[in-house]
Formats: sequence, structure tokens, C-alpha cells
Amino acid sequence: MIIIASLLIVLYFFFTGFVLKNTYQGKPLYMLLYIACFLPFYTTFQIIVFNAFDNVLLVNLIKYSKDFVFFTSFVLFILGTRKSLLDTEIKLSFLDKLIACFLLLTFIYLIIPLGEAAFLSKIIYSKNIFLIGIVYFFGRKTRFHSKNWNSILKIIIGLTALSFIVAFIENIMGIHLHSLIGYADYNMRINDIDPQGNFGLNWSFERQGANPRFASFFADPLEFSASLLLFFSASLWYYLHSKLRNNKIIYLGLMFVVSCSFLLAFSRGAMLSAVLVLCFGLFISKNYKILFTGLSIVLIAFLYNLFFASEDTRYLIEDTLTFQNSSSLGHLLEWIQGLLSIYENPFGVGLAMSGNASGVDQSIKIGGENQFLIYGVQMGVIAVLLYLLIIVKSIVNSVITYKRNISDSHSSISFITACIKLGLIIPLFTANAELYLFVALFSWYLVGQVESIYLSKKS
Repeated sequence: MIIIASLLIVLYFFFTGFVLKNTYQGKPLYMLLYIACFLPFYTTFQIIVFNAFDNVLLVNLIKYSKDFVFFTSFVLFILGTRKSLLDTEIKLSFLDKLIACFLLLTFIYLIIPLGEAAFLSKIIYSKNIFLIGIVYFFGRKTRFHSKNWNSILKIIIGLTALSFIVAFIENIMGIHLHSLIGYADYNMRINDIDPQGNFGLNWSFERQGANPRFASFFADPLEFSASLLLFFSASLWYYLHSKLRNNKIIYLGLMFVVSCSFLLAFSRGAMLSAVLVLCFGLFISKNYKILFTGLSIVLIAFLYNLFFASEDTRYLIEDTLTFQNSSSLGHLLEWIQGLLSIYENPFGVGLAMSGNASGVDQSIKIGGENQFLIYGVQMGVIAVLLYLLIIVKSIVNSVITYKRNISDSHSSISFITACIKLGLIIPLFTANAELYLFVALFSWYLVGQVESIYLSKKS
């Protein structure tokens, strides 16, 4: 284990140096490469290193190296532009202004003395929000060549296949990868969270009836299932836009692989999101016949499972729809708690007072199973409206850009962005989904790129 961990550390810091060198030289595309190649393994990498060396300092070095990469790249990229900031003409789009307002609101709530959370906790929490603005900015400043974007898509396809293989092996062996690499000890020592559930990990690794849910190499099954929405969106684009029949069969097989991964991760919200992504993608690409056929199959499958499947399956569907399932009931209670807090404190109760992000003291937190309500509890109604407008505007601009059918690379970027931002809405309603670093930051980077394409063709 020590040898493997040592090799991974050396590889990581060489890769990070390579990314920083190119980003500092004004090549923001390498930031997307960092997101795609490292963040899917972010947590498991830390677990392996911790259990090999039993060194908290080393884990923190890896953890905060991520923030160092993003924040220093952002600062140096701005300072390294040929024009000085005073001479640069700034043209902000409506989406730019929305994101700038959201970040400004976050900064205001960071510095004002509101809430029970310590100032350091507020800094740690706000850092995660500022990362959204940073990767959006990098996306705005990136000019993709089709070759570069195709390389990123190949990485996504590779992650799709690899994540399924790992999860499938977990299922065949009947044991979680996280149990083998020491997730429970890491979580207890680093995050001060005791092992939970029947598998000695946490409750997200199991579903009703103490059946396992697998996370592959992601942090947990919920992050895995959210990332699958990105994989599914990319696979769907390839299937719909491939002109060769043999290629269509390959990409249909890739979609099937992702569907199997959804079953292994078993997140009901993500599964429903995948259906929405499928319908949405077919609709905006004008594949109405396939859409009608797909909806018919989904409806028949739902009715069959509701009335003719095994009792366990029928009870799972009924309990989910009526919020009697323990997971669904937990979401509902957290939503009620968050809504009551927003009603009583429409201007918020302060940063680091809701959710499950690092920096949030679980003893004082209010709600935490809905990203919209989490922001609302902390920064009030204005934050909820801004965040909602940002997501809606991101989807609308992506659809408009896709329909212009400018080029294959621009078409794929806008299609995948529209699908993934729409698909993530349900996870945002049921979890602190902006914490899923890979899919969250990857999607915000693409939103920035789409906005640049949208504005360039609009003018």
C-alpha cells in the first residue's frame, strides 16, 4: 500500500505541476483537464494516502493543493493578461452579472458578523462557492479547438467505462471498494464521522433492505450517480449525432453501460434525472419518434413495476412517492426545517449554517438536503432567486447555442451542458450537490464556455 500511495503522490504532483505550468502560461483548457483527470478520484486518493502513511498533514496537503491550483491559477491568469486591468474593456453578459452578484452576496455574508459559525468556518465554506465563479471564468476565457474538446470527451468516455468496471467488480465480489481501502477509518480520523450503516461506511452506501449501493472510485454513491448524468449526456450526444450505424450501436452500448451503473449506484433521484435528460435531449434534437417510443417504454416499465413486480420493488416505489421511505422522509424533514428557517429569517442566518460542506458544524446546522434551501437558509431569499436564475439562464443559453448548429464541437458542448445542468436539478433538490466536485465544477466550466460561444454568435 505504501509503494502504491507513494507512486500516486509522485504522479499527482507531476501532473499538478504540468497543469499549473500551462495554466500560468494562459492556457485555461488545462484547468478542465485537471478537473476531469483528478477530481473523480479526489476522495479515494486521499483515503489511500492516509491509510498508507497515517498522516493527516499529508492528506491536508493534497486537499488544499486543489484550492491552490484553482485560486493561484485564477489570480495569475488575470495578472498575466497582456492588457492591464485598467485598460481592459469589460463586457458582462446577463449571466455574468448574475454569477457576479451571487459571488458578491457570498462575500458580503462572509465578512458580516451573522450566525453562530466561526469566521474560519465561513471562509472554508465560501471557498467552495468561489470555486464556481473561478471555473466559470476559466470556461469563459477558453477557446476550444475541436481536437482539444475531443480529447476531453475521450477522457469522459474512459471514465464512463472505468467507473462501470470498478462498480461491477464491487457488485460481483459483494464488497465495497471503500471498505478495502479504509474509508471508515479515514472518515473517522479526518472528518470526525463514525462508521454508520450495515456496511460500516455510511448510510449512503446502502438502500432499503440493507442492500448495497456502490460508488466505484467516487466519494460515495450519490456523487457517482450525479457524475453518471454527465456520462449519460455525453453518450446520448454521440448516439444522436453519429452518422454511422456501427458507431450508433457502440454509443447505444455505452448508454446501456451507464444505465447499469445507475442501478449499481441506485440513486432514485439520479435515475429520474437520467430519464429527464433522455427526454430533454431527444426533444431539443427533434427526435420526436424516439422520444414517444422511449416515453412509452418508461411508462410501461413503471406500471409493470408498480403492479406486477416483486413486493419489495412495489413497496420501494410506493414508499418513495408517498415519502414513507426513510430516505425520502429524511429529505422531507430537512426541507421543512430549511423552509421554516427561510420564512423566519428571509435574509438568512449566516454562512456555514446549513448543508454538509466542510466548515459546517453539524451541531448548529439548519437543514441540508436541498442545495437551493441551503443557500436560502444561509443568505436568504435573494440567494435562492439568484442561484435559480443562474441555472435557468445556463440551460436556456445552452439550448439556444445548440440550436444554432454552429459546429460539431460547439454543438456537443452546448448539448451536453444543457443536459447536465437540467439533469442535476433533481440532485440539487435532494442533496448538497455542489459538493460533488467533479460534475459540479466540470459543468460550470462548460457553462462559461457556452456563454462565450453564445455571445460570440449573438453579436
